[in-house]
Amino acid sequence: MRLKLAFPLLFIVLLGAQCSSKKDTAKQVVKPVKYEKAARSGGSTGRTFSGAAKAGVQRILSFRVSGTLQRIYVRVGQKVKKGALIAALESSDYQLSYEESDASVKNADALEKQAKSNYERVRVLYENENTSLSEYESAKANFESAKANEKAAKQKRKQARSQLSYTRLYAPSEGIINNVYVEENENVSTGSQIVTLSSGDNLEVLVGIPESFITQISDNQKVEVQFSALSGKVYDGKVSEISYAIDQQTSTYPVTLKLEGNTQGIRPGMAADVNFTFTRENSLATLMVSPKAVGEDQQGNFVFVLEKENENIYIARKRAIQLGKLTGEGFEVQSGLDGEELIATAGLQTLLDGMKVRIQ
Repeated sequence: MRLKLAFPLLFIVLLGAQCSSKKDTAKQVVKPVKYEKAARSGGSTGRTFSGAAKAGVQRILSFRVSGTLQRIYVRVGQKVKKGALIAALESSDYQLSYEESDASVKNADALEKQAKSNYERVRVLYENENTSLSEYESAKANFESAKANEKAAKQKRKQARSQLSYTRLYAPSEGIINNVYVEENENVSTGSQIVTLSSGDNLEVLVGIPESFITQISDNQKVEVQFSALSGKVYDGKVSEISYAIDQQTSTYPVTLKLEGNTQGIRPGMAADVNFTFTRENSLATLMVSPKAVGEDQQGNFVFVLEKENENIYIARKRAIQLGKLTGEGFEVQSGLDGEELIATAGLQTLLDGMKVRIQ
């Protein structure tokens, strides 16, 4: 009889030991949490805006006459000297016009000389009373008309010469070709963009500033600039120009920055991140907390403050807080935190007051 009872008792004891082991194991599992430190923001705050590098002097070159583009002599990225030939239009029509105007000048010059000779002859006869007044006045009028025709013909030739010269496009200064907008054999009109020429040693950055920040931008304000293509490098700059009109396409105010120091490696068109530092209206430091660290229940807003128990184990303590406005740095904390606490920032819905956690 005792043997029959021994087996069930032994089974119960073993089962109880197994359950106890599972409970101990469960107790040993400590939830990992991410955290941040509640901190006070100083009397200034930083904001980063996107921009792009550009040359200090940038010109869009175009023809002053229309025509068929005969040849482009440059390519993107090419360095050119002042006076270098950039592009040429088909000039045969303008050459013909110039030759015709030159022939007109020669004909008008001959007629002017003939009229002048006749006028001087008639004038001498008139002074000697050997011809009538009407003949003298007619000779004088013909001479004046011939002079006027010659002057007009020369003006047209000058115009035709200019038109012919405009079929050649030259670099107005030394620089680098940034863009080429046309192709050979393409018809271009007067003023059409042909190339962009960048010149000048000082590089600049053009950045769009939102309306809410433009009043905080001032001349010579210091900035820090980084380029995604040049990772790890930070360049100093300062504000040189502030637009007073908004850009309708971007709904921002264009602001130009001058880069200082060595700008080697930077090329026009590179995307830039520009960091501005703005002074707060209230110089007192404000306690800030990330929105992802804040929970809300029926009693209001709360956070889980992590109190250290040993080297890597913390106790999560639920604490009610009063929040102010939400800014780009997070929520302003009006009460409930001192400013040096560690606060859980993930998994708030699974945390319980008094739960042991480990930080990561």
